[in-house]
Amino acid sequence: MEASSESLNQRVSRCLLWEKVKEGHVHLITAEDIEELFHAFEVYDPDLIPTSELVRLCGVDGTHLSAEEIADWIKDSDKNGTGEASIEDVHRGITEGSAAFALVKRALFGEEKEHKITECSIHDLLHWMHYEYDKKSKLWSLPETLFLFAAFVISVVLHLNVWEAFKSSRVYTVALTYGDFALEWAVDRDSLWVWLDEGWLRNVLRHDMISFARDPDPDKDPLYTNPFPGRVLKEHQIVGAVRFRRWYAVGAECMASKMWKDLYPACNMHGEFKPDDWYVFYHEKREVIEQQMEERARNFWLDDHTAFLDIQTLSYNAHQAMFTLGTLRVEFRDAGYMIHREGMKESFVDSPYYNLWFALPDLLFVVLLWNVLYAEMKEAIPAAMNGLDGIKDYLKLWNVIDWITIAFGFTTVSFWMVFVLKVSGELPEVLADLPSVALDLAVFTNRSYLTAEEFDGVVDRLGFETQMSEIFRCAEEVAESHVLARRFIFAYLFMLMIKFFKAFGSNDRLDVVIQTITGSAVDVAHFAIAFALVFICFAGAGILLLGTTVEGYHTIASALYFRWAETVSMTDIEGFEPWLQVLAYFWFFSYLSLMSILMINILVGLIFEAYGRIRSAAGEPETLLEQVGEAVENLKETANFLDMWYLICELEDDDFPAHPAELVTIRSLKKAFSKDRMTKQNAEYLIESASRFAKKEAKRLELSVSDGVRMIGQTRTNVNKLLVLSEQVNAMLKKFHLKHANETSEDWLSMYGAAQQEIQQEAVTKSVEEDDPLAATVRQKHKQEVTQKKVSREELMLHRMRSRFSDMVTMTQEQSKLLDWISRTINERQESIMDKDNWGRQKAVVLTDRCEKIEISIGKLSECLKGVDPSQLRHMPDKLKELARKVHAWQVEDSRPSSRQDHMKMLQNQMDSISLDVAQISAHAKAKADIAQALQHVGSSESPVFTQSWTGFTSFGDGEQS
Repeated sequence: MEASSESLNQRVSRCLLWEKVKEGHVHLITAEDIEELFHAFEVYDPDLIPTSELVRLCGVDGTHLSAEEIADWIKDSDKNGTGEASIEDVHRGITEGSAAFALVKRALFGEEKEHKITECSIHDLLHWMHYEYDKKSKLWSLPETLFLFAAFVISVVLHLNVWEAFKSSRVYTVALTYGDFALEWAVDRDSLWVWLDEGWLRNVLRHDMISFARDPDPDKDPLYTNPFPGRVLKEHQIVGAVRFRRWYAVGAECMASKMWKDLYPACNMHGEFKPDDWYVFYHEKREVIEQQMEERARNFWLDDHTAFLDIQTLSYNAHQAMFTLGTLRVEFRDAGYMIHREGMKESFVDSPYYNLWFALPDLLFVVLLWNVLYAEMKEAIPAAMNGLDGIKDYLKLWNVIDWITIAFGFTTVSFWMVFVLKVSGELPEVLADLPSVALDLAVFTNRSYLTAEEFDGVVDRLGFETQMSEIFRCAEEVAESHVLARRFIFAYLFMLMIKFFKAFGSNDRLDVVIQTITGSAVDVAHFAIAFALVFICFAGAGILLLGTTVEGYHTIASALYFRWAETVSMTDIEGFEPWLQVLAYFWFFSYLSLMSILMINILVGLIFEAYGRIRSAAGEPETLLEQVGEAVENLKETANFLDMWYLICELEDDDFPAHPAELVTIRSLKKAFSKDRMTKQNAEYLIESASRFAKKEAKRLELSVSDGVRMIGQTRTNVNKLLVLSEQVNAMLKKFHLKHANETSEDWLSMYGAAQQEIQQEAVTKSVEEDDPLAATVRQKHKQEVTQKKVSREELMLHRMRSRFSDMVTMTQEQSKLLDWISRTINERQESIMDKDNWGRQKAVVLTDRCEKIEISIGKLSECLKGVDPSQLRHMPDKLKELARKVHAWQVEDSRPSSRQDHMKMLQNQMDSISLDVAQISAHAKAKADIAQALQHVGSSESPVFTQSWTGFTSFGDGEQS
């Protein structure tokens, strides 16, 4: 049975069909090729073959068809399912079925790479290791980022206390929105003084709400101190005083034309700005404060040089344990009108760590941040050891984002600690000597607020103002550090968001979000260009149309914002003229239809299209819980394996790669990392995983519509080339035919003329022959001679044609021989190059093995020579010779032969042992300094130098003994 199978192999493999299959020339396969295959099977019916016989092709070598392709071929040949196929059916199956399609794909894209479970290429191994490492690092970064985010959010909530800060800042907004004269009514400097008297003074410094007619006994009247002096809305205690700081300009020359220079010699609100402070102490009577306001109004304290007026109040709420620095800014515009805007109202706790448990989430955040730094350093240090190329390979997008996250995290922590140091250390020191207690006691003692003289009698006004200036300076620094910390916290939340995006890449279901963003980025970017240009045109039109009447459109920045917010009301348009209202309506509704409806829907469509494409390509990936379970099992399995990032760095080292060969096997990989004691299980895991991953990545080739169009285009191009070539050959044949046809026609014309003359002569001679028989005989001889000449001419033409044909055949043979010689020479050169390459690789392997042995020998030698001075061994042969001389002298003195022989033999054995040890140690010591000596030492087990010395010494001993 085995002999018949082998004979079938031989018969089938000799068929010419497989050469055409190998080249993918399906169109050249003929019915005769299939008939030859039928004869190779030796079936009884030469026209039909059982499909079970065709299955045996799977065991034949050299068919260049896979088992799947053979199965498709059999299926297409037996459409009716009868189990038999004719020559025509098999021919149709191989030229028109799925197998033909597979052969065409192979001809277009090449054969699919075969993947073995025991070996892989270095490229496939590194590709899988990078994929696996990135996948695992992203997966484990997800819980790490979650814990980091949770600790960060908890710290922010505990320390910033945004809700309480909002309530504290709300106090000043409420205090300024009611009263007999509202702030919105103040339009110039005079009306501002009215608001300060009737609005601000009444709402902030509420002197009239304390009744001093009550019984001062707290047991009978416990509310006699409520509200306390200097309280804003009963709970917010003003610290010291309220500061009015005006910013005035020194004035500069106006940029007006010459005709207006006389009227405007200088612009008062241009130039450098300088501050001027005025402190309002809440302990003074209201009449005193009103008198101070009137005096400053009369003296034009807010003159034409004043550009800004900041009303600053520092207050403290004991219920919230929080300071609030509130600033109201009044701006005097150079256009002549006045506006007010709420400046910085920053609320911050007085002691961020009054409860030590509040430091726990901060410590957890710092520990997690250090853990991220440690993980990045574990990757960065091995990469940096590989030089600049290793650093370039390491600095990928997500690694850069991790470093930015680390830097932002520690920067945020540092700014927060600066705030803590200021609010817990510097601010209390400044507030320690504040004389508010003495002033409050004076108010309650007098049972009324203080006059200017009484106030000056309690404290030094100038010193108090200096102290308040220092307090406001410190409070501004604390508030600015708090604002800066909040801004970094704001930015760090976005960094954590980007780290979440990195973690999403670990799972295919979560990665759909990232892939949708990246997949639609190009289309969205091009769409954004068109959208931005159209949007800017509408915003610019809004500036021209509404900029002079609507505040939101008077600048480019505000116009862009308000146009995006679509904030235009009827009150903004109804004051226009009718034709201008029509223009405004057209501008509004055209923006609504074009931008808000059409272009926004286009943007949504682009994103949904990318999402649908990526979601369908993802298929049904595993869930996050399943992936975490597999990762945990894999972590247990690979617990004792070498670190994968270390392996990647060693394999990618451009100068000294750990595995320079292209093909990686279990044995070669284990040998490459023998110094790290890589186990066989570790090498098997890496090779098998890389091979499976490469096989998974090598997807089955499918022809798309574009590939089909490309095939049709290539076929058309080849057909056109064949047509052009056929036309050229036809033209050459016509030219050749015409060249030789001219010569032949002349010959044939001469022969035709001669034949006509002969016919005429024959007609004449017939009549003469009838009269003269002798003349007929002469004419018959002449006719024979002419016939012989005609035959010789035809033979000459045939001889010429044969010689030319033989010349063409000879030239063709010479050309074929030349082509064979060229191809044979090229093959020989290629084989020579391959042999040299294999020889070089073998030598490199041998050299690598010897270098490893040298390293091992040097390591052992270094262990043996610890604490030994090799220079002391140099004098050992001389000492041995001196010892031999003394022994020889002793032997001469000793007269007993047996005793002398015993001593000599014992000494000889000791000297042999000592000399051998000295030779080995000296050889190792010298080999450590000279690599050539080390190679010689590895090749031979004994140093020739010491062997020669010992031989001489032995001969010397033998001579003495003899």
